[in-house]
Amino acid sequence: MDAIEEQGDIIIAGHGRVGGIVARMLRGAGLKPTVIDYSSRQLEMLKKFGIQAYYGDATRPDLLHAAGVEHARLFVIAIDDKDQITELAKYLLEHYPNLHVIARAVDRNHVYDLWYAGCRDIIRETYDSSLRIGRSAVEALGYSRVQAERVMMAFQEVDRKGMLVAAQHYDPAVPALENEAYLASISQMRGDWEAELAERAGSIMAEPKAGKA
Repeated sequence: MDAIEEQGDIIIAGHGRVGGIVARMLRGAGLKPTVIDYSSRQLEMLKKFGIQAYYGDATRPDLLHAAGVEHARLFVIAIDDKDQITELAKYLLEHYPNLHVIARAVDRNHVYDLWYAGCRDIIRETYDSSLRIGRSAVEALGYSRVQAERVMMAFQEVDRKGMLVAAQHYDPAVPALENEAYLASISQMRGDWEAELAERAGSIMAEPKAGKA
């Protein structure tokens, strides 16, 4: 692994299509994240643009120590491997309880795995873009931008509420299709979820389309 010369209070594990955007945004805001990536090819490309990043496996405790994890305020997990993300989140939350961990989730079940591990700041990697596509779809059908935005927000609120309910019954040691409590909560949630969303979205879309933005 590379020798990490500067330690900051922000660490980003992974500088690919997710971590790269996060790092750019933080740098643009005047912040200085310590970036660790396991792809030598990616790091060579970054060097050509004058971007400092360090080669190494962010799941290794010795590298985390070298990066200054003991003094960090924020750790962003943006690596690709689903199991490694979960194990790293679990390790960080267990050993550094005051560290704020933001974890990239590969899919919906991965959100439950991370929640079970104790992580509470979880971002599904395709979720925001899917919401935006849904919003654009509503707008493309002739509804105003304001209506489309409100429908998107209604979906997001209902979906998040349902996930929090299901997460209480999720157990990674039990296959999802064999977890009766989990399946029952999903079934009940789906009925309640669809009814609530239909009522809220239906009310929004029934409003006049005049003033379409």
